[in-house]
Amino acid sequence: MTGFSRSSQTASELFAFPEGFLWGAATASHQVEGGNRGNDWWQMEQDGRLPHESGEACRHYELYSSDFDLAKSMGHNAHRFSIEWSRIEPRQGEWNEAELEHYVAVIDALRYRGIEPVVTLHHFTNPAWFSQRGGWARKDSVDFFVRYVQVVATRLASRVRFWVTINEPTVYVKRAYITGDWPPCEPRSWGRAIRVLRNMCRAHAAAYPVLHRLRPDAMVGLAHSAPYITACNPSSAADRVTARLRDFALNDALFMLLGRRSGVVLDFIGLNFYARQVVCWRPKAGAAMLLGSECRDDHHGEPRAFTSLGWEIYAPGLRKVLRRFARHGVPLMVTENGIATSDEQLRTRYLMAHLESVAEAVRDGVTVLGYFYWTLMDNFEWTEGRNARFGLVEVDFLTQQRTVRPVARAYQVVCQSNSIEWTSPR
Repeated sequence: MTGFSRSSQTASELFAFPEGFLWGAATASHQVEGGNRGNDWWQMEQDGRLPHESGEACRHYELYSSDFDLAKSMGHNAHRFSIEWSRIEPRQGEWNEAELEHYVAVIDALRYRGIEPVVTLHHFTNPAWFSQRGGWARKDSVDFFVRYVQVVATRLASRVRFWVTINEPTVYVKRAYITGDWPPCEPRSWGRAIRVLRNMCRAHAAAYPVLHRLRPDAMVGLAHSAPYITACNPSSAADRVTARLRDFALNDALFMLLGRRSGVVLDFIGLNFYARQVVCWRPKAGAAMLLGSECRDDHHGEPRAFTSLGWEIYAPGLRKVLRRFARHGVPLMVTENGIATSDEQLRTRYLMAHLESVAEAVRDGVTVLGYFYWTLMDNFEWTEGRNARFGLVEVDFLTQQRTVRPVARAYQVVCQSNSIEWTSPR
């Protein structure tokens, strides 16, 4: 299966990751907490404008202690999660002290178990009031976000060193303003999409010094969705050009905009890697023609494998992505990597192949701070609902029963030994 293939191989060996490497899983508030009634997703779920309702999700808001017990039992020494802005500021300028204390308790629960918190401040959802006044399309969205960051970090900075300001700005922009299937569910607008991406970059850059003022040794980054993009037919100039344009739009534009900010604004880059995109040029209407189409044919030497969401499995792509983003000169962190599948053997093969890819990047000299599997437990997967099963832990959404999957035990061995046994390439 090409997604797991390796070049010429030698005998098995043990590869040790750097001391202090972060091992864990990631979650996002709206996907696991349940009952996030104050954000734009919940509002549009109730209005019938989205295909699924999050409802109780995983009830992680109340079950977080037992969920962290599971993470500890699986050998995790770190956990990435997000704070729900709409809980902290349910109405413009009103701050909910009880919700701030809730997240203090969440972080203390992690610390008590010896698990390093990695806190995401924005993971796709916005307070309903923020969206109703124009959301990220308005220039003053930056001021509102920075004010929220100031309030949260003032309370949490003594407990949190690692911060992810914004999760996957390019994905948010694409789904909310290009395809229009995420809130605010508006018609396609390339101009608005560019404006929103620019404002998100400004918001990250403005939040960066706030977090450092409150904690000088803070590590502040953002999480970028980083597909590995290649031309379907390298001999075709049209395929090469469209692949390069797509790569620029999805992988370069964000950092070009960030590079225009004054001063240093990244202590690390979080990379969310899931798939390879094999791109070919096909004539179609509109600006989307410039970004090409994805080819899914088996004409690349070996059969290709896809997840239940139709994403191609290509483990070598993670090494390639890490090597590419190392050129920015800051440490990297794999903030998400995982597979939606019902095949548990495939899930384990996927994980181990991608961990080998991380090991190869580290061996190549890339500075990688940690790896976070997506996700700790099956969750509410946005417009895919509850059918996309990513979790290390299976969740029965009727009973909220948790069952640890075999992949979690394979991952546990790696986490606890800080090493992986692999067949090293020549």
